[in-house]
Amino acid sequence: MTSSMITNEIHPHTDVDPAIVANVGMQVPDTKDYVVGPPDKLSEVKSSLGSSVEASEETLGMQVEPSAPAITFPDGGRQAWLCVVGAFCSQFCSFGWLNTCGVFQEYYLQHQLNGYSATTVSWISSLQTLILFTGSLIVGRLFDSYGPRYLLLAGTLLEVGGIMLTSICKTYGPILVCQGIVASMGAACVFNASVGSVSSWFKKKRARALGIMSSGSSLGGIVFPILIRRLTVQTTFGWTMRACGFLVLGLLIITNLTVTSNVTPRGKWIPLYPRDLWVHFKDINYVLLATAFALGFVGFMLPFTYIVSSAIFHGMDENLANYLVSFLNAASIFGRIIPGIMADKVGQYNMNTVGIFLTGVVTLALWIPAQYTGSQIAFAVLYGFFSGTFVALIPACTAQISNIQDIGTRVGLMFFCLSLTSLAGVPIGGAIIGDAMSEKRWNGMMAFAGSFLMVGGIFHWVARVKLVGPSLKAVC
Repeated sequence: MTSSMITNEIHPHTDVDPAIVANVGMQVPDTKDYVVGPPDKLSEVKSSLGSSVEASEETLGMQVEPSAPAITFPDGGRQAWLCVVGAFCSQFCSFGWLNTCGVFQEYYLQHQLNGYSATTVSWISSLQTLILFTGSLIVGRLFDSYGPRYLLLAGTLLEVGGIMLTSICKTYGPILVCQGIVASMGAACVFNASVGSVSSWFKKKRARALGIMSSGSSLGGIVFPILIRRLTVQTTFGWTMRACGFLVLGLLIITNLTVTSNVTPRGKWIPLYPRDLWVHFKDINYVLLATAFALGFVGFMLPFTYIVSSAIFHGMDENLANYLVSFLNAASIFGRIIPGIMADKVGQYNMNTVGIFLTGVVTLALWIPAQYTGSQIAFAVLYGFFSGTFVALIPACTAQISNIQDIGTRVGLMFFCLSLTSLAGVPIGGAIIGDAMSEKRWNGMMAFAGSFLMVGGIFHWVARVKLVGPSLKAVC
């Protein structure tokens, strides 16, 4: 029964806000128990309805909020595109910094942490991924409550501070804390605040805007490895990290000045309880999409982490091998922008299903047999392009099945699911490689990565079929 039917059935003049009933949701009281009659019974009706609403609210564990005003998506304009520019800078500094994990993995194994196994060192990059995505859960809720301003400021201080502190670290523990935890907490704040803000300005052009925004992480994945590689040769590790810290600071100042939200925040913190999150998993479309992305991310980060070490093992010159991450991220720029533009026309689900499948195909068909320099570079370029499509369209696909006022929480919860599987994927890959001296072990890790990407693609197709059916002509 709809809220309007309830109020009309009670009394045509009863002053009851239908939004209250709608927001409470499923269990509404049966109107046959209410007194219907002259106005002198109105107070009794209101009292009965009010107590029933409160009881339903308590039963459901939800807070009743006034209905929100309708949201208008400008899909362009000065303020909207300035937000995209600032979000581009934030992605450069957050996910772009994370994309350097392969360079740091190899550098640490050869220098400060040469006494540790690849699996142990990989926990630094795994923690970065975990916190960047897990933090999305809390950051997304904070975004829905207060907007992006304070999140961007706190994120800037934490990320820059963590990078600067890493510059004076000499051992595993401090590096793990400063780079793996502190800097990653800051990156989580700026990353998620930017994603939510851009999504609030666009609807028809959302995939395009998010693709342009996301390409900032690819550019960061080009610049940071080159900067780190050159400066570690010309100066010390400490000054290399400080230079990166100052670059991040400059770009995040731009982010703080330009990123705004088109949605008025609630203005108050709404406690985040497990039951508030569970309600999203009652949406089968959300569950299927989260499953697809979570499975895909088991293998997604493995090439970023091990592509340099794999190439060196197979005989590539070390200096050239260190550029593979840059090749990968350069291709990823085009993989985020071009498919994003196409997704606005052919459908975000359609485009991302193809992207995930081809990411898995390239991993299995090209990375495993890649024994020579040319084939290693070809894999880096193709993987960068198709994986760029995969990661860039995650927020767009999530927003397509979400209320924009819950975009922070829904995207944050999605990235939280990804973080758990990504955390497991990289150390498992390191364990498969072992001492990194066996061709069979390297191939096993690559097959592991590619298989999970393919399974993720299958679940993404299932999610698409559930949403619009099996017709290939459907735009979704």
